[in-house]
Amino acid sequence: MFKQPIPRKLAIQSTLLFALAAILPVAAFLPAEVRESYLQEVAVASPKVALLALLAVSVVGLTGIGHAGVGIQRFRLEPSLTESQALELFNLESLCSTLGFLTGGFATAVTYAFLLLGFGGTAALEAFAQYGGGNPFAASGVGLDIATVAVAALVGAVVLRVLSVYLFVEDVRRSMTTA
Repeated sequence: MFKQPIPRKLAIQSTLLFALAAILPVAAFLPAEVRESYLQEVAVASPKVALLALLAVSVVGLTGIGHAGVGIQRFRLEPSLTESQALELFNLESLCSTLGFLTGGFATAVTYAFLLLGFGGTAALEAFAQYGGGNPFAASGVGLDIATVAVAALVGAVVLRVLSVYLFVEDVRRSMTTA
C-alpha cells in the first residue's frame, strides 16, 4: 500500500472516508434497545464513538490533503526537481502514508469494532464496560453528533476522490505530452 501511486492512495483514503460516512446508517440499524438506551435520536446523538470517528476522519482527511499536496508539488517542480526536493517530497509522502493508513485505518477499524459491539445489545455493552472498556455509546459530553461526523467524512471522501482523479488524469496527460 505504501508503494502505490498517489492517486491510488487518495482513492483508498477516500474509500476509508466513505466507510466512516456510513456510521450514521449503521448506527440507525443498531438494535432498538441500544438506540433507546443511548441514541434516542441517532443523527443528533453524541456518543463517545463519534469522537473516535472524528479522529479517524481528521487523520485520513488531513493526510489525504498532504498526499494531494505532494502530488501537485511534484507536478509543479517536475522539469527541474532536485534530489533534495525529491527526498523532501518522498519523506512527506511516507509520513502521510504512515499516519493515514496506519493511524487512520486503525481508528476506522476500532470505530467499526465499537459499532459492531453495539449489535450485541445492551448486555454486550454492559459486559464490555464491566471489564474496563467503558461504554462507547455513552454520551461524550462534547456535543459532537453522529450526523456531523458522517457529513464531514462524506465531504472529505468526495474531495479526496476528486483530487485522486485530477492527479491521475494530470499524470496521464503529462506522460502523453512527453512521449
